[in-house]
Amino acid sequence: MLSRVVLSAAATAGERCTPRSGVLQATRIFHTGQPSQAPVPPLPEYGGKVRHGLIPEEFFQFLYPKTGVTGPYMLGTGLILYFLSKEIYVVTPETISAVSTIGLLVYVVKKYGASIGEFADKLNEQKIAQLEEAKQASMKYIQDAINLEKSQQALVQKRHYLFDVQRNNIAMALEVTYRERLHRVYREVKNRLDYQISVQNMMRRKEQEHMINWVEKHVVRSISAQQEKETIAKCIADLKLLAKKAQAQPVM
Repeated sequence: MLSRVVLSAAATAGERCTPRSGVLQATRIFHTGQPSQAPVPPLPEYGGKVRHGLIPEEFFQFLYPKTGVTGPYMLGTGLILYFLSKEIYVVTPETISAVSTIGLLVYVVKKYGASIGEFADKLNEQKIAQLEEAKQASMKYIQDAINLEKSQQALVQKRHYLFDVQRNNIAMALEVTYRERLHRVYREVKNRLDYQISVQNMMRRKEQEHMINWVEKHVVRSISAQQEKETIAKCIADLKLLAKKAQAQPVM
């Protein structure tokens, strides 16, 4: 009981000496630097070795050089006897229940721990496979997006060729339009010139016909009846002379 009183007094003194939480937070210096970019070490897949289902192997390896092989066991036994002798820990019915519960847990772990671990590993592998599949799908989608972006960038880099082709097409279209208009002007001018030539030819022909008709009309008017008789007689005499010449020629 004395040891329990001493421990209670020490705890009370510690609480009095400890500053209040508000003062502690007011005087605390917070870290304001940049977070470290170092990679986080991966979590171990399997736990370290333990003894008696609870005590890590590193504890024994740490004490072996100083205390020998039996040192950790003697230290544990001494601490247990010290707590019990000084009544720091008093054995109660809850202790029996705790020991029974711990023993039951150790039995369950030893009996069914391997199968439960395999089942948990199988579930973990399934989750990892699903996550890996989602990761691969996401990486494929991102890679496709990157390839598409690269192809688009390549097209953008070659857009001056497209602009050159468009300029050439526009220039060709303008040239075709210009030549069509020139051809249209040529046809219109040719049609008008042909029309003027046709008009002039028609006027010349009409003038010639009119002149011929006028001359013929006046010539006919200028011939009298006596001159017509003389002309007819002269024509008859010429015909008779020609007939005599034709009869005088020998027949071959």
